[in-house]
Amino acid sequence: MGVRGDDVPHGGSKDLAASGCIHPMNARSEHALVDGQPIRTINGRPGRVGHLLGAGGQGEVYQIEMAGSPFALKWYHLHYIDADEMLRQRLERAVRRGPPTSDFLWPLDLAEVPGRAGFGYVMPLRSGSYTSIQDIIAPPPKRLELSLSLRADICRQLADNFLQLHANGFCYQDVNFGNIFIDPDTGRILICDNDNVNVDGADASIYGTRKFMAPEVVRRETLPNSRTDLFSLAVLFFYTIFGWHPLDGRREHEIQVFGAEAEQRLYGSDPLFLFDPDNDENGPVEGVHDWIVARWQAMPQRIRDLFMRSFTTGLSDPDKRVLETQWRNAFEKMLQAVHTCPDCGFEHVVDTGRSGPGGWQKCLSCDAELAYPHMLSGRDVAALLTVGREIAFPTPGNGNCPDTARVEAHPTYEDLIGLRNCGEKPWRAGLADGSSHPVPPGKSVRIEPGLEIEVGRHSYRVSQVEAHA
Repeated sequence: MGVRGDDVPHGGSKDLAASGCIHPMNARSEHALVDGQPIRTINGRPGRVGHLLGAGGQGEVYQIEMAGSPFALKWYHLHYIDADEMLRQRLERAVRRGPPTSDFLWPLDLAEVPGRAGFGYVMPLRSGSYTSIQDIIAPPPKRLELSLSLRADICRQLADNFLQLHANGFCYQDVNFGNIFIDPDTGRILICDNDNVNVDGADASIYGTRKFMAPEVVRRETLPNSRTDLFSLAVLFFYTIFGWHPLDGRREHEIQVFGAEAEQRLYGSDPLFLFDPDNDENGPVEGVHDWIVARWQAMPQRIRDLFMRSFTTGLSDPDKRVLETQWRNAFEKMLQAVHTCPDCGFEHVVDTGRSGPGGWQKCLSCDAELAYPHMLSGRDVAALLTVGREIAFPTPGNGNCPDTARVEAHPTYEDLIGLRNCGEKPWRAGLADGSSHPVPPGKSVRIEPGLEIEVGRHSYRVSQVEAHA
């Protein structure tokens, strides 16, 4: 884990456009700690400093050992402590309150070094399997090539975690690439650098990171709060799905020298969405944004509507910004509705509108004909019935025994596809001919258009995906 160089105390002089600069691992400040140096937490737990993990504008991060277990210690530069007068108070409050969820790499305790000025905080040590979410836009070969389903699930997790943070009365203040880490294999997220978390509405300690700031923060009309967090989250979601900034279109492409004045216009004084339906002045440039346009067209209308709201009315009216629950519900429906072109691998999302599931007749990337599996739709479920897919049904009250299903091919007749009951309670299956029968645990029902299954108190229907030109 590294320390960000883009977090700037409110009133500080550092250029807020800077992004996540990590110094070489052996670059220690004059205030740095040394291997083996003893530390003690405010609650009296002793520990010893290990090797340097990273360094940046706020301080250094070390691996430490306490009671035989490894942890991480963020040790602040003295000048940063002087600049951020509320830092210690925020950290003490965070330690008392505890993390909103287990996905926050939260401060566990404050730490001091006997006989030394300054302080830091102890946190869990991040596993080496995690990498920065910024790698989704890194140049090859470092770039993370994640499936669209996994990207949607990352966004779903982020929405849910920030919902819990905001529900606890906090705001994050500085959502950006440097704070989010992901495990590329599992898609699990970690939200780091939580020392900037503050009580919502309190005087903010930092402005944030320019390309993630809400326009009113860029213009210095307000300080970060939960509503500006919502804007920053929408930017992060757009980056995660499209690998691009939502306000970078023709205007950004035509800029010859990209400096502070250009940034102020693009993200503060005159922001305009790449896909604004009423103003194409900052629209996509042919030959530059073609892939982004194709992915935009491949999104379900529900997702496009949320992005359009975030970056049209939400640019100027913080109260019109999309809430975490709305994002979470949309991404939940999206992540199991992804269909991949067998010829080129481009991913499309089946749109489950009021008229039934619909998808593109031809691939938006290579123009190949697309053939879709059936789709199961119902309460909080919109899943393409691809062989091997597992489906979890929302069944409150089932505790550790959720109702689940798996799509399987018949062992002898591969054209026969069934839905197996992997839960512990029977379903009721209604067939297209009007008959019905129970589906006990461990048994399967043949997938065909018109099939309805009752799982718990909810009903789900199998439909064909209607392709359109």
